[in-house]
Amino acid sequence: MVWIKVVSAAASAVAPPVERMANSRWFSFPMGRTPRGTRAEYERLFASVRAERYPEVEAYEAARGFAIDTAWLDELALHTQVTIKSSALCYAHGRLLYATVRDYVRRQNPGKVTVLETGTARGFSSLCMARALDDAGVAGTVITFDVLPHDVPMYWNCIDDLDGPRSRAELLRPWADMVERYVVYHQGDTLRELPKVYLPRVNVAFLDGQHTYEHVTREFEAVRGRQRPGDVIFFDDYTPGTFPGVVQAVDEICARHGYDRETLGAGDDRGYVVARKR
Repeated sequence: MVWIKVVSAAASAVAPPVERMANSRWFSFPMGRTPRGTRAEYERLFASVRAERYPEVEAYEAARGFAIDTAWLDELALHTQVTIKSSALCYAHGRLLYATVRDYVRRQNPGKVTVLETGTARGFSSLCMARALDDAGVAGTVITFDVLPHDVPMYWNCIDDLDGPRSRAELLRPWADMVERYVVYHQGDTLRELPKVYLPRVNVAFLDGQHTYEHVTREFEAVRGRQRPGDVIFFDDYTPGTFPGVVQAVDEICARHGYDRETLGAGDDRGYVVARKR
């Protein structure tokens, strides 16, 4: 775990100037220079989404016998998932990811688990999966990729913006102990960065980067050679009509590459696929 962090930090420090220039827009307030809403607006949105119920998610948790601590999840979601946007809010994927990782550990009984995530955003999903490793009492690492840097202050379109710009590291300070024990943050586009990171095994992958056919397909290609029978890929936003590229890519992957699948929904406009390698 420590050596991965050291190597990642060192690689960032010596990144070629051209690469730094290509990434420069992600270091200068990419989501705006002012808060997008008031504290009352964020709190109202939080109260609304927290009250939602998702029968398929509840059935998935019940079938696997694992459910994340609700109070812990809600507090994390308030700071990392409640945003002002046109589409409906939903953080049920955190519940599904937690149950998936816990179920994987029980089924496979690994000595160590490597989780790979694309699309860190504010860090919600990576921490849900870290919590699963912690509750399962298994050693592991969640390595997560995003174009957004981890240690640069910015506005994140969340309730914490009302206290001024802060880095993701600062945003996640209440969960710093779990971050330190389990999570490695890697900045950069996954299509360029995934081939640079040596991971001999990816037990569980959560693919939630750019929602295009090309990105999903190429991220899968970077993962599939590192998986063995029983290993899992969780695909986010499998939503026909909204993300047709994701749907096409996931359908092809499962049909052609030996992955059994389970399709799940949370509300009318959020879909997911949990794929297990045969």
